[in-house]
Amino acid sequence: MEAKNIVETKNVQQAKGLTGQVDNQVAQQAVCGIVGEAVAQPTAEEQAKEQLRQVLRETRIRTDTDVPPEEYALQVDEKGIFALRDIHAIKAKQKAGKTTMLKVCIAALLSGAMFRVKSLLEKPKILFFDTEQSRTDTKQILLDVAQMTGLPPEVIDAQVSLHSLRRIDQEQLLPLLEMALGDEKPQVVMLDGIVEFVASFNDETESKQLIKDLLKLSDEHNCAILCVLHTNKSDDDHNMRGHLGTMLAQKSATVLECVKERGSSVITVRCSEARHEEMPEWSITFDSEGHIISADEQRRLLMEQRKAEQAMKRQEALDKEKQERLDKCLRILTDKGGVVSRKQLTEILVNVLDRKRPTVSTYITEWLKNGSIVEVNGMIQVSNDLALPF
Repeated sequence: MEAKNIVETKNVQQAKGLTGQVDNQVAQQAVCGIVGEAVAQPTAEEQAKEQLRQVLRETRIRTDTDVPPEEYALQVDEKGIFALRDIHAIKAKQKAGKTTMLKVCIAALLSGAMFRVKSLLEKPKILFFDTEQSRTDTKQILLDVAQMTGLPPEVIDAQVSLHSLRRIDQEQLLPLLEMALGDEKPQVVMLDGIVEFVASFNDETESKQLIKDLLKLSDEHNCAILCVLHTNKSDDDHNMRGHLGTMLAQKSATVLECVKERGSSVITVRCSEARHEEMPEWSITFDSEGHIISADEQRRLLMEQRKAEQAMKRQEALDKEKQERLDKCLRILTDKGGVVSRKQLTEILVNVLDRKRPTVSTYITEWLKNGSIVEVNGMIQVSNDLALPF
């Protein structure tokens, strides 16, 4: 009996030993699997590199890459402007007609054409953020568009989403734009006063980020974003203000400038920079009732008048210079007793007029031809018909 118990106890112990060995093997295999999986997982550095490679794959353009042609919102004389999925700039001095120009663009988009500006979109929706004017002046945009197009209020309101944002804090403007783009789904966006979107237009980092955000939004929402910004105050400086202006000029597909013609109410819109073909110039002004009208012919006449005035001024300056040269010649003759040899007169005039000998010779020949002076036996004297001014 005792021998039987001893045998059974020994068998149990052996069984337990075998089970423990199996459990240890399973545990070891599990540990190896976990370690293997951990080793197989990419590191953070490898993941970052793979993300960069993915960006490069997505952004690479190949010869067989399908890229749709640019779609323009408007055209002037068959030249397209304001491509969708891009940003554009409109610049000018203060009170030089930027908003007036935008009114013409809105009118063209709504009615199909306004003056020489024609729409290339079918019933487009327009989003307009006005960050500069009062509510009264902002509403005048719609009133002027209605006057130009003759469209009823319900049509204008259905296609134009106009917002007066002069009192809105700067930090809210970009989120409001993002929200409006998602809700309204416009094809053309007009930001009249983009400078209000940044705390400082001279902050390079902030300016770069804003332009980057606008580029991204224009691409995501398939729209053209028109950014209005003043130029520097100096009359001769046509650059847009600060780092914001620099970045906007660099990234914009089109840069248009509104210029008020000196001494008139004519506003000329010209293309100062473009990636492709430049837009032809066009002009607008106001009639006696303050309505916006085309001014292409008026500007043509204005330019012709200005050219004539400039030519007259140049001729007057030339005549004055000629008379001054003749007066100096007559003074020399007077100082020499009224008669001097041509050779001596030439030498004196070379020094007095600071001109070369051939040039002085042409002066003397001209004076002889028109009778201002006469030559007798190689001696130059004052013409009897010319009274000396001395």
